[in-house]
Amino acid sequence: MNRAVKHIALIWLSLCILTIISRPATAQTWVASTGTVDESSLLTYQFTNGDAFVRGNRPGQVTLRFNVLPVGDLLVPVTQACCEGRALWLRFLDNGNGAQVLVKLKQYNVTTGAITTVLSFDSNDFPPQPTFQDATPNQSLGPLVNFSFATGPFNGAMNQGGDNVYYLEATLIRSAPGGTPGLASISIVRTLAP
Repeated sequence: MNRAVKHIALIWLSLCILTIISRPATAQTWVASTGTVDESSLLTYQFTNGDAFVRGNRPGQVTLRFNVLPVGDLLVPVTQACCEGRALWLRFLDNGNGAQVLVKLKQYNVTTGAITTVLSFDSNDFPPQPTFQDATPNQSLGPLVNFSFATGPFNGAMNQGGDNVYYLEATLIRSAPGGTPGLASISIVRTLAP
């Protein structure tokens, strides 16, 4: 087995390990159920009842990654920029100037190694609150995003399907004592015009 095929097989196996579950919304929604803590965050992350936080009260940062699988509504092409798009739907905590939650949907091309940010979220675009809040995609349709998952079929070493894998990267930043960034859920939603 050549190196490229091993690399693709390893990526596919890692995608299969994590599951995607549905959650009710105005359009069908998929949620990454388990995040992987970045090595640089092993001493700073904290999970409480499934919610992610920055441990302690000192400035710090936590990076989590969630694989995205080719299931459900993610396989439905978005074709009409007038009427449909994609957006991130989050439940997050940002209590003010000392806290920030950033989430990016990343596309990794298994052929070229190029990484592209497809969708992004910044909690500083929302008013701070002392409790968790939902960032629902009701302000706009979001960009026209279609997925091209590297799922085969394979003809020898040649993948005749798509050429990308996808993951969500969430960064929780506490820049000052008292800042409380938190993350409870992330969904990729297909948005529709009213």
